[in-house]
Amino acid sequence: MTSLKKKRGTRALAMTMVSSLAMSVAMSATAQDTNTTTAKTASGVLLEEIMITATKQAHGVAVQDVPIAITAYGASQLEALHVNNIEALSFSQPNVSLEDVGSVQGTANFSIRGLGINSSIPSIDPTVGVFVDGVYLGINSGLLFDTFDLEAVEILRGPQGVLFGRNVTGGAVLLRTKKPTEEFEASAKVSMETGLNQTYQAYVSGAVVPGVVKARISAYYNDDAGFFTNQADGSKLGQSDTFVVRPSITFTPSESTELNVTFEHGETEGHGTIAQNRALFERGTFDVTTDDPGFMEHEWNQLAFTTNMDVAFGDGVITNTFGWRKYTSASQSDFDASTSSELLFGEMTRQQQYSNEIRYAGRFMDRLNITVGGFWFDQKLEYQETRFIFQDPIFAGIPSLPALSFYGGGIQDHKVVGVFSQADFEVTEALTLNIGIRWGHEEKAAQLATISPGIASPDLKSIPDGACNVLEGDCTFNLNEAGSFDPEESWSNFSPKLGFLYKITDNARTYAHWSRGYRSGGYNLRNTVAAAPPGPFGQEKVDSYELGLKTEPFENARLNIAIFRTNISNMQREVLLSDPLIGTVQVIANTADARINGFEIDGQFSPAPGLVLNASLGYLDAQYTNILFDISGDDVVDATDLALKLPRVPKFTYNFGFLYDHELGDAGYVTLQANFNHRDEQAFTDNNRGVLSAGDMLSASLSFTSGEGNMTVSLFGTNLLNEATEGSDSQTPFPVFNPNPGSHSPLNKGRVIGASLKFDF
Repeated sequence: MTSLKKKRGTRALAMTMVSSLAMSVAMSATAQDTNTTTAKTASGVLLEEIMITATKQAHGVAVQDVPIAITAYGASQLEALHVNNIEALSFSQPNVSLEDVGSVQGTANFSIRGLGINSSIPSIDPTVGVFVDGVYLGINSGLLFDTFDLEAVEILRGPQGVLFGRNVTGGAVLLRTKKPTEEFEASAKVSMETGLNQTYQAYVSGAVVPGVVKARISAYYNDDAGFFTNQADGSKLGQSDTFVVRPSITFTPSESTELNVTFEHGETEGHGTIAQNRALFERGTFDVTTDDPGFMEHEWNQLAFTTNMDVAFGDGVITNTFGWRKYTSASQSDFDASTSSELLFGEMTRQQQYSNEIRYAGRFMDRLNITVGGFWFDQKLEYQETRFIFQDPIFAGIPSLPALSFYGGGIQDHKVVGVFSQADFEVTEALTLNIGIRWGHEEKAAQLATISPGIASPDLKSIPDGACNVLEGDCTFNLNEAGSFDPEESWSNFSPKLGFLYKITDNARTYAHWSRGYRSGGYNLRNTVAAAPPGPFGQEKVDSYELGLKTEPFENARLNIAIFRTNISNMQREVLLSDPLIGTVQVIANTADARINGFEIDGQFSPAPGLVLNASLGYLDAQYTNILFDISGDDVVDATDLALKLPRVPKFTYNFGFLYDHELGDAGYVTLQANFNHRDEQAFTDNNRGVLSAGDMLSASLSFTSGEGNMTVSLFGTNLLNEATEGSDSQTPFPVFNPNPGSHSPLNKGRVIGASLKFDF
């Protein structure tokens, strides 16, 4: 942790400089302009109409007018709900889980409508795609560090195979960062939480050349001293330190053309994964222990460059979005989660991606909306894994438990091209037909080294000469006991969508559609079973049928219902099994065909001024229809496999809550809010031995906002019932001398109480 301590001063200084700039410039601007504005209450913000970009039409569309299941939050809504990371929205959506897998911090473990992944293997394509400012992020790694200064979050449920250049089968999460403003804006915010967890963020925005160039700079710093306590020595575990800076520029050379450039640099350091071992501690507690807290180091740079050009043809818009991202990580964690060094797990990842999407959106004959476009994506991924087994001196002299070191990983080049088109034709004022199709082609080329015993070294950062070092090119690639495998493969597919939207009244509309999505085949860069081929496994196909109703039954009320059926063919799964030698093995294969039925209900109602009620309910019923692989681990494909539960499919999810504003005249207003969220227990591993606990999450906050709206003070609490939940639950043979089954179960935080102070200028 020495490097972490050294960098804290630099990051804190940078954060202080941005905050000071925000405040000093703001004070200058305030001195010149004494006009005040009346603050908009939090309840009023929640009732505002949200405009979304997910349809990729020429102009934004109201969320209630789109024929898809989607939940959207604008900047004001995110602020009112105290959302500072995507995980904060995880329990509040029907049939949605947006959490960290835990085995490698910052790795998304997203699941929507029962379609998710259970792994930190970076070569696995996600079922839920994440798009930042229109740029698809190619791997799950490094996605879940804190977010800030967001313009909107849109969460789409179901396959998104047409309008999104990178095909996704479960859904999509769209993040839009705030863009520069013509008028001067500045803000600074500080938060303190139990732990101790400190967060500082600030931004400055305004015109550089009025009417031509606007600029914005945002900065974020978080210092988390750790939530968990090591039962071995009382030390704090889960420490982390994160710094992000995001400058952006908008250039408007003419009335018809606008260029937006956003760059982000981020880095985070801290302890490695903190997990509970169920052989030592009971489920439902926050008890953890370790002899080595490990470490993590992540760094990323990313760029989004978007050009919008108005054209006379169809009164349309041509949009081009270029994206680039470079991400590196190194981490090492105590996988046995005990005080004996039985398995120390390490990884190093390097990823670089380029992408470009160009599209046209216009309207013809005053009834036909057309969107056409093309997409290109190129990514290089390098992954090194190390495992150090039985390194503790207590195992010396035990022949059956020799100290071993394992090395391996791989390199993957990944290319995607696609073309897409969607037409929305208004047959009558009430009926609109939706027709879309996307053709995609993907190529992957892999160099793979099965993770195998090598030269001992308990330090990931100093891999000894002679050991397999993927990042240095010192490995023998593409040798496997299962025989030769094809290191290059490609897949092509068509993703159609057919549907309609029918306006029953001005305040009610129904829709239905059939859509298809694909998840690319690929390779397992964490190949731990020499007798199993590391790939290529085939692509996964998903057909979704959905019927929905969107209504505003009366003033200040919204009620939406969706019923769906999802058929999955050649389901891709990461089959996790406990192994007495290497700890845990993962085999990626097309394991089964399955179907998932379900429904979602969500609503919002304001029965009185200042009071907003909200609730949602999600239900999933899933079962296998055909088994293609031994998912139970008993070496037989039979009815035992067919009877297992699909992983990541909780039967019920629901939430309800309220927000109430009480105005205090010219002084301002007070806001009280509370939300209760529930998610059922669900299988984590394919053999159903790993289980994610049910969770009842209660959060509440009390805020005061000044009359001019420029200051907000808040007290808040999350997970007030102190529920112990986990990001994953892998089975392990550790500790070897304990009769109880072992596990690696990274825990989420328990009860957190905090306060924040925010100034807007």
